[in-house]
Amino acid sequence: MHRVSRTAVLPVLIVLAVLAGCGGTAAEGGQPPPAQMERVGHRGALSVVLTPLGAQRIGIQTGAATPAGPGRTVVPYSALLYQVDGSSVIYTVTAPFTYTLVTASVTSIQGNQVYLTGLAPGTTVVTVGGEELLGVQDGVGIQT
Repeated sequence: MHRVSRTAVLPVLIVLAVLAGCGGTAAEGGQPPPAQMERVGHRGALSVVLTPLGAQRIGIQTGAATPAGPGRTVVPYSALLYQVDGSSVIYTVTAPFTYTLVTASVTSIQGNQVYLTGLAPGTTVVTVGGEELLGVQDGVGIQT
C-alpha cells in the first residue's frame, strides 16, 4: 500500500481552495465574473477589466509616474513587469477597474525606482497586483 504524506497533500489543497474562491459565473451567484478582457482605446489595446470585488481580491494598488527629466518618468520598481520575450511592460489605469498593458523602455533602475521613457508624467500605474493582471491577460485561471 502506498501512503501519501500530509505535507505533500497540503499544497494541493491550498491551490484548490484558492481556485474555488476565484471561480464562479454570473449565473452561479448572481455576481459578474471577477475579470474580463476588452479592447479599448484608439489603438485597440487589450485591457483587463475587473469588477470591484476582483480588484479587491487581487489587492490592486496604484501610484503615479513622476517626471524625471526631459522625456523620462520614474515609477516604483514594483510596477515593472517582464514579458516572456524579455520586454518590459507596465499596467496603466485607463478607466475605473480597467488596466492596460503598455511597453516601457527602461533607461535605468536605481534602488526601488525605475527610470523610463514612453510614459507620460502623472500616468497612474499598477504597483501591486500587476502579476495577477498579467496572468488574467495570458489566460491563467480563466474558464472558457
